[in-house]
Amino acid sequence: MSEEPDMVGKEVDIVSEEKGKDKERVSDKEKDLAGEASSAFNSGDYTGCLTTLEKLEILRPTDIVLAHNKIVVQCRAGEVGEGGTTVSLSEVVQQLEGLAKTQGLSLSASRSDDEVESSVLVYNMAVARFQQRHMLQASQLAGRLLPLSSSISPAFARKILFLHCELSLALHQPEQALSHAAKLEEMLGELQGDQADGLSLEQGRVLVLKARCSVMARLTKTLKKELKSVSLPGTLGQTCEFVRSHIEALHGNHRKSIKMLNSVVQVAGNRVFPHYYNNLGCLHQIMRKPNLAIYYFKNALDRLEGGETSQVGQSTSWLTQSQVLYNIGISLLHARRPGVAFDILLEVVGAHYLDPHVWFHLAECCMLAHQPDNLPQGREREVSQGGAGAGLSYKLVATNPPQPPLGATNTPGAAPVLSMDFAYVCLKNAESLLPKSGSGGEGVFCEGVGYIGNPVTWVEVEQLRVAIITCKAYTALSLGDYIPAQHYAEEILSQPQAPDHPLPGCYQLLAHLYAAESLILQDRLVEAMVHLDPDTVSLGDSWEGSSQSLAQTWYPDTVEMGKQAVQYNLAVGFALREEWDKSSSIVGQLYREGQDVPVQVLLLVLYLSLKQGQVDKARRIVRERCPATTRPPDSSV
Repeated sequence: MSEEPDMVGKEVDIVSEEKGKDKERVSDKEKDLAGEASSAFNSGDYTGCLTTLEKLEILRPTDIVLAHNKIVVQCRAGEVGEGGTTVSLSEVVQQLEGLAKTQGLSLSASRSDDEVESSVLVYNMAVARFQQRHMLQASQLAGRLLPLSSSISPAFARKILFLHCELSLALHQPEQALSHAAKLEEMLGELQGDQADGLSLEQGRVLVLKARCSVMARLTKTLKKELKSVSLPGTLGQTCEFVRSHIEALHGNHRKSIKMLNSVVQVAGNRVFPHYYNNLGCLHQIMRKPNLAIYYFKNALDRLEGGETSQVGQSTSWLTQSQVLYNIGISLLHARRPGVAFDILLEVVGAHYLDPHVWFHLAECCMLAHQPDNLPQGREREVSQGGAGAGLSYKLVATNPPQPPLGATNTPGAAPVLSMDFAYVCLKNAESLLPKSGSGGEGVFCEGVGYIGNPVTWVEVEQLRVAIITCKAYTALSLGDYIPAQHYAEEILSQPQAPDHPLPGCYQLLAHLYAAESLILQDRLVEAMVHLDPDTVSLGDSWEGSSQSLAQTWYPDTVEMGKQAVQYNLAVGFALREEWDKSSSIVGQLYREGQDVPVQVLLLVLYLSLKQGQVDKARRIVRERCPATTRPPDSSV
């Protein structure tokens, strides 16, 4: 989810600081023109200010400060659409870089003491880069302004800190942004300690910045009450409501969060923001309504592509097209449309190839296309797919349920297609992008450029690692790589478990089943049976993470059903060892007369009945469980 930052048009806030720095040989006429330009700028007459500056430029053609002020006024005039003086951000950057070269300012070298005099120019260059969404370049330029010099004014120092806060948030560094916000709060406290009660505009901005930082860092325990008692005007108030809505969503109050989002639109005069639709989509995705979430995400995408993001020509939303496309891909994946989701996520991964989440979800698309669901595969009608003979000599042929196809096996694994080979490549990429296990501390991961979402905690990193390794084991089994599959399954079981964050039971179940299957396929039955022994296999008490966030549950989705899956596989293991009595005893706990059972259990019961000579029992099961239409009518031909 996203909020609305207010970092639009900051280039123009420092014109008064540039005025009159070069006071040598300034004539009275030049002073009058400078005063006239300053007055016009302060009154909002940017066209008049620009005309006056052009007159002054004739008198002082080599004045760098004057050239700088002219660029600033052109920016402001372009924002409000006055006089056809619109200039693009790329032109602004080129002009500012030209001024820096004229001043002899080297942006690639380390900061010098003389650079303090050019700090306003560096600041404006950083803001222009920020507006272009070139966050790393903007951060490098803004970094040249720290530590703050004692020679700059307090107002300009606060502007620098505001910029650093926004940059840190854009780079997903909430802790660093909070440190800058704390400095801002301290400066405002010193400045306004003896003033009347009530929040000034800057104090309100600091409060909203701290709230956005806390939400990104997920530190929202005391924030909810603090924001509820604050009333802010204009865009600050709208941003504050977006933050409050986000907090409600984090606390699980999804309906209340939606109501607050709708109230923001009403307060803003029915102006619809792209991030309004994006947040609605996120909330409905959390509420297991992926198709409705796709609808809202597409509305957000239309707003971004249609340029309906601002009434002044500049976007006030820092929501990117890649983020919305990523959200659409995730919702399509949950809506069981892996083909469309794959194409969309493939477009996203080009810009966010450093994020392991994108690679992981690409692999999920391939696996979902390979096996659309894992419910008990079929019922009684799938026990037989045909027979032999006719009349009294008709024989029913029992077959295993059809296995899902592997996809395009003749396609190289690196080719981006819906295949298990490509899923294997994606999972390897995702795992390689994760930090080494045990290298984390109390911080977060996925900070900086190249990541699609907010930072994740180190606990979540380990959860993602386990999910990736589990999928690698499944993919290896599907591709017939039994030995690697065994190693991956054993790696899951050997993962270090913190007392407060144990390995979820669903992953323990999958690891044991994958390990047992890979060992059976290697003809190592004795070792496989260890992973199926109910006395040694622990599935945990928690089944968190199995299918809680899915629109449709997966089998098994409870601890009891997980134990039944282990029992069935144990019975198969005993059958492979020709220990028919033990296998029959176990499968008898799963098979109940008159109750629906998975087709695998039914086939195993039939197989064991025939092996033990219980032909009458097998015939009774066929009569009761298989539709009568499986037997063709008598024919004399």
